[in-house]
Amino acid sequence: MKKLLLGLFVLSTMSVSAQILTGDSFAKYDIDKYDGKPDHKHQYVEAATSLKSRFELDKNDQMTYTTVIDCPNMDKDKIYDNINGWFTKAFADKSSSIQTNDKASGTLVATTTLKSIVTFPHQIVSVSLSVKINIKDGKLRLVQTINEYIINSSSKWAVKKCYPFYDEQDALRKKIGSSAYVASCVFAEIVEKQLNEAAKPKAPVNDNDDDW
Repeated sequence: MKKLLLGLFVLSTMSVSAQILTGDSFAKYDIDKYDGKPDHKHQYVEAATSLKSRFELDKNDQMTYTTVIDCPNMDKDKIYDNINGWFTKAFADKSSSIQTNDKASGTLVATTTLKSIVTFPHQIVSVSLSVKINIKDGKLRLVQTINEYIINSSSKWAVKKCYPFYDEQDALRKKIGSSAYVASCVFAEIVEKQLNEAAKPKAPVNDNDDDW
């Protein structure tokens, strides 16, 4: 089998404007911390097995990752103002759709498709997902849901029928499912990191120091 190409993907396909996850940023991501083998090789089946306890199936048999980001001493409107620019830019491309962006309720919802997130010979995998943000005074909640994997733009694979949630006997299908799962988890972690940075931007440096 030809070498799996994972990481030479997305935001040339998800559009440069999104900038959530680029091929370069994915290539720098340390998969070794998940697969348990410090060999700088991407062992996706092992990594998927390790990640299963963190990114689980929800009651609808979709993969959901939920996290709460604390924003001390910030009210709901301030948090919204901080993240809205990031949100609208991240999901402004043609593969995405912003469904809700309501400051009054503190709710932001978008759906997107990560195209060609995994590439095998004759198998190109895209991922359909949704991102929901709820804001309260002092905190926000991020819910990311992987809806399904899309094979060659037509065949749809339910996440619950792919490894690590289903003990697939077919070796190729197991590798495809594991790789898509790990890439989706990496995407979720990068979204969380970027949202955290957007919600709590660093204080500007004061270059007008008169005490010189």
